Amino acid sequence: MAGLNLSNEDDEILIDEEITGESNVAVDLCLVGRFLTDQPINFNLMRSRLASIWRPGKGVFVKDIGQGRFIFQFFHEIDLLRVYDGGPWSFGNFSLILHRLKRGEFPLSVPLDILPFWVQIHNLPAGFLTEGVGRLLGNFIGSFLEYDSTNTSEIWRQYMRVRVGVRVLEPLKRFKKLKQKDGTTFVVNFKYERLHVFCFLCGRLGHSESFCELMFNSQSKDMAREWGVDLKAADR
Repeated sequence: MAGLNLSNEDDEILIDEEITGESNVAVDLCLVGRFLTDQPINFNLMRSRLASIWRPGKGVFVKDIGQGRFIFQFFHEIDLLRVYDGGPWSFGNFSLILHRLKRGEFPLSVPLDILPFWVQIHNLPAGFLTEGVGRLLGNFIGSFLEYDSTNTSEIWRQYMRVRVGVRVLEPLKRFKKLKQKDGTTFVVNFKYERLHVFCFLCGRLGHSESFCELMFNSQSKDMAREWGVDLKAADR
């Protein structure tokens, strides 16, 4: 018995739902988020500002969990979906990336690198404002999420709307050249609704050109700016 060891740390213990029971925190009503900036966030001001914008009917509790991440706990599904589907939101002109927590996930380790946008696709010829075309172009911009069928319900619209998950570490897509069966080509342009801070030099979200690595690494003071304010869609 003297050689018996019960404290082997490498052994696994199975935890099933019967012993975890009901948690005091409804995980399915929680969002974890971070702002696209390296600057410190004024927590109290941010909490107050977002609460005044969201105006949740049943309230929201906000907690700073460190590493630039925050937990937003709602108390009704309607409030959570209104916020989760209504973004992108911002504070100090910096976009807020949100992820809906699932049971078993770690809030500090879930990836927060995709930001959903409603993107307007301009210069599409007649007959091309279809969901199939929207899905194709949405997956080029990022990851296709949704097609706005109400936007194309009238006889003629100037643009198509698709909701797309944009990877924040990649440059924003500006345009795409398309080819028809008869060989003719045309170019469509993209405009992002509720677009916040992004860089005119590298096209990435979360910083301006004044803080872009390309600016610091370049020997030239007159660098080409291939992205511009034309990517911002006008308020609808």
